Amino acid sequence: MAGCASWQASGVSSIETAIHQDSVQVELDLPASGQDALLAARWYLLRATEALAFGLYEQARQDLDEAFQVMAELEDDAMPESTRALQEALSASIESTYFKLLPHLEHFSADSPLILLLEGFSKEQLEDLPQDATPLVRIHQLRQHCDIPIDANAKVAASIHFFQTRGQETYTTWLKRAGRYRPMILDILKKEGVPQDLFYIAMIESGFNPRAYSRAHAVGLWQFIESTGKLEGLSRNHWIDERRDPIKSTRAAARHLKKLHQRLKDWRLAVAAYNAGSGRVRRAIEQAGSRNFWNLELPRETTNYVPLFMAATIIGKAPELFGFDKIEPDPPLSYSEVKLTNPVRLKAAARCSRSGYEELRDLNPELRRIITPPRATGSYHLRIPPGQSQAFLACYNKLPESEKLAWHYYYVQRNDSVWSIAREFGVSSALIIEANSLKNPDRIRQGQRLYIPSLADFDGRSVSGKDYVVKPGDTLSDIARQHGISVAQLRSWNRLDDDIIHPGKTLKVQTARTRPKSAKHPVHNTKGRPLHIVQTGETLWGIGNRFAINVENLKRWNQLSGSLIRPGQQLIVGPPNPDEGSFYIVAEGDTLYSIARKFGLQVEKLARQNKISLSSTLLSGMTLKIKPLN
Repeated sequence: MAGCASWQASGVSSIETAIHQDSVQVELDLPASGQDALLAARWYLLRATEALAFGLYEQARQDLDEAFQVMAELEDDAMPESTRALQEALSASIESTYFKLLPHLEHFSADSPLILLLEGFSKEQLEDLPQDATPLVRIHQLRQHCDIPIDANAKVAASIHFFQTRGQETYTTWLKRAGRYRPMILDILKKEGVPQDLFYIAMIESGFNPRAYSRAHAVGLWQFIESTGKLEGLSRNHWIDERRDPIKSTRAAARHLKKLHQRLKDWRLAVAAYNAGSGRVRRAIEQAGSRNFWNLELPRETTNYVPLFMAATIIGKAPELFGFDKIEPDPPLSYSEVKLTNPVRLKAAARCSRSGYEELRDLNPELRRIITPPRATGSYHLRIPPGQSQAFLACYNKLPESEKLAWHYYYVQRNDSVWSIAREFGVSSALIIEANSLKNPDRIRQGQRLYIPSLADFDGRSVSGKDYVVKPGDTLSDIARQHGISVAQLRSWNRLDDDIIHPGKTLKVQTARTRPKSAKHPVHNTKGRPLHIVQTGETLWGIGNRFAINVENLKRWNQLSGSLIRPGQQLIVGPPNPDEGSFYIVAEGDTLYSIARKFGLQVEKLARQNKISLSSTLLSGMTLKIKPLN
């Protein structure tokens, strides 16, 4: 209508006087049709004013819509000059009443006349409105550009005010980070067929920080707890946490939100359920006997969460209108992917990708370790800076094995269990289960290949590979001890089913060389036996594997009743000195011949000293008397 373009209040007093009169008695110098229209508009305005006074807000809105529509149909050309001021005053009074009603309206239809009024509202005109009406006007102006329901009420307005004041710095940071993930998230939301304004859930949840971690143990951009993430297909193990991966977690979040909406049939309720859980929301609906989110008894966090989400969405549509201008968003996430057939240390991968270590970690936030994970099947896709794929692969193929191989393969032997394998390698059974995605760790089969983490990556040792030619009299135990490895590792690398080896056979070994952590020379006790100072995180199994010592020997030599050790504790890690006429504890793989050769004794005399025959079978942990030759 012509009067809608005018926001001046001239003539308001005259029309307010007029509407208190009996409208039937008013005579106007108008054609019959124009006169009837003005009388009808004035009557609807009078009814709306009365409804507003009695708190009948929906009735008031309907009457104002009718008044607006009647005035819009008046033709200016048919309006005499003498009554044009009255027409403009009536239009201004209708608009004024609309804005008095506005704080009481949470939503109205897309074709409501109020939308047309609000779209033309200027900043200067906003300043003339009551203070509490200003954010509501902005909500009504902008929510038509949203693809999710946004309610204009005091809670949403208060949330907008929070972001403009105490939360201004926070929202500014969020807006800046949003640039990195916006294209990716919007693309995934579109492909999953859900509203794109769900983008702002990630803003409220994490501030677009993929490493965000809450007190409720929720993780990532979309703050999945482990159980919900698992339901949506996000893996978490010792090596990766896909809840931290922005792409995988966004797909999971879109699927989860779609399911919530299918169950609850309302996006307000779906958003609330994302925060509190669908069960909590359903119980609240049953208790309230209402599906109106604003009527539900929910945890305080959730009652704040939904209006904050709505406020973030509204501000995001036009940040400059709310004081967030001149913000330079981060550049969009960009990367290439390379397929790794073997694990690699991230520092080596960073060099190959011509990037910094932290940059590579940022591109792969799902990684929980400093090396890429093994895969029982397939390969691992590593993200690197864009345009570096060829250079990376060329460099990667030239890396030494010590940079690429962070794991050993172990072929399961007869009577093996996950626990016994873990004990042999000095790692936890949980580590082996996770590394190999074992659904039933009690069902491993002979010949099955398992990934075993290399101790070199966890205890400060460097690893080098070489071949060893078996000499006459050698045993697996001797060879393992010489190279600082376990018999189990030696069997695994060479796919040996038992401990029988023959002179001239070539064995593959990897020598672990310990880098000294303190003194340059090994520490010994008063009897010349080597000592090891326990470091934080070490176990008896790990120390036994490191020094090629049976754990039972370690316990016996150090008078330990159990496996508990503490940092700083000194442990004897070498057998008694034979020159003292002491004892020797038999280790796995030992034979009477190998022990005699080790101490320079005649095997017959060693057997006589211990009252056993040359054909006796030695058991691990058995104590033998060792006396030097005269």
